[in-house]
Amino acid sequence: GRFPWSLAAERFEPAFARRAFVSDIMTFHYEEPKKFKLHLGDDRRFITWMAWQGMNRFFYIRHARDSRARIDELAPALRECGIGPEYGGHILQLLLERERFAHTPDFFPLGTDGLRNPQGNLCVSNPPALEIVCRNALSYVCDYPENQLFHVWGADVWEGAWCCCSRCARLSPQLQYMTVVNAIARRVCTLNDQLEVAYLAYHDTIEPDPRLRPLANVCFEWAPRERCYCHAIDDARCATNRRYWDALRRYMDLFSGRGHVFEYSAGALLFGGLSFATPEVIARDLGAYRALGLKGVSCLTFGAFSVLAYPANLIAFAQSSRACTPKPWYTAVAAERHPKCERQMAKAYRLIAAASRRVLSYGDVIRVDKIPAKLAPFKRAALRAAAREVEHAIEAAQRAKASNSAKLHSDELALWRYGALTLRALSDYLSVFSEGRRKNLLRARHAVDDLEAAFSHVRNIRLQAKGVWGEADLESFHQRWLA
Repeated sequence: GRFPWSLAAERFEPAFARRAFVSDIMTFHYEEPKKFKLHLGDDRRFITWMAWQGMNRFFYIRHARDSRARIDELAPALRECGIGPEYGGHILQLLLERERFAHTPDFFPLGTDGLRNPQGNLCVSNPPALEIVCRNALSYVCDYPENQLFHVWGADVWEGAWCCCSRCARLSPQLQYMTVVNAIARRVCTLNDQLEVAYLAYHDTIEPDPRLRPLANVCFEWAPRERCYCHAIDDARCATNRRYWDALRRYMDLFSGRGHVFEYSAGALLFGGLSFATPEVIARDLGAYRALGLKGVSCLTFGAFSVLAYPANLIAFAQSSRACTPKPWYTAVAAERHPKCERQMAKAYRLIAAASRRVLSYGDVIRVDKIPAKLAPFKRAALRAAAREVEHAIEAAQRAKASNSAKLHSDELALWRYGALTLRALSDYLSVFSEGRRKNLLRARHAVDDLEAAFSHVRNIRLQAKGVWGEADLESFHQRWLA
């Protein structure tokens, strides 16, 4: 997709010392040459834009399945643009090799079922296991001396990855995790006293244990994935975000201000691949984070797909991270993408934003099955109203004469059609909570069929617009959601 902004020289005083975008290494498809080549082309353009926007870090998230810690092919572009790389991610399972389980199962966490689990993190009360983790972490640091922040995260699961043995059971997940991070940080300091180790506050560690005692070279990285995106993080009217905001402030106290926020403003996976726009919320969020004294902010991206689906969010995040005067986001995106029909397309983008304000309050957009039954009728109505807003956006865009950007215009319309149909199907699915059993089961089956049919519009989007993630990954996740 085309970038929704022009490049222009600008001097600024950054709001945060660390201003980063983030991607999962596995989404680069580095083992498939054609997909990898396409992804790299999109990345080089994005890195250039990052530099012009004053962003100064790019973080590669590694998972246990990854054979790479970084994308070497992008190193020259990052150096030329003055953007520092960051490595790590969900690597704790790599730091304690899974192959050891066969001979030393006591190195691994004991589950609630009384069995040792090779898929979890480790038994932090086992000194030899902790020693192996520290030794491998130190090798990681030595192997990648250019790393600007060492992210050491546990398994990417909700719960069950930490140990329940008699010694570990006395420790909360936060304290077990802190034991590992502090042990690693102590070793790292002997090699590089300028490199911080990041503790991830996420899922079962999103709220702090008041007994946390991080070392001076440990910072926290707070990732409020399931927050409400309809309201700013410090909006006292939002019951969901009040809990998150309180947790963040407590983390700031415990870590003496050494904190970063990991946001999902362009999080295509969280948003089910639907196009949303929340730039006003993003700007207020980053203002709140700055006022609280956070050192850095980062935003998860999914290559070209995020550029296509979340242009206003990307520019709002970049602008707010460098504390410049906000631009009229919808007009700016429309002017850059569709200069001959700017007015009509700006209206369409505003309607997408109106739909976003109705939907983004409960985590994964597609997973309406996780909405509490008592809230289902309210969310059903909100989803239906959001679908109408997206349909109005489609109507506004169809009236636009986008002759100079016809292909991109068609791509956006296809994405919005997918969104409108998906939102209607999700609303129909929630009817299972309000109708008779036979009727609601039939409606649920029809809703799932409609969700599957909606995806045909994503298939109609050009590869160069939706990128590798939109072509290769989104459909796989979509099928998983339907199952």
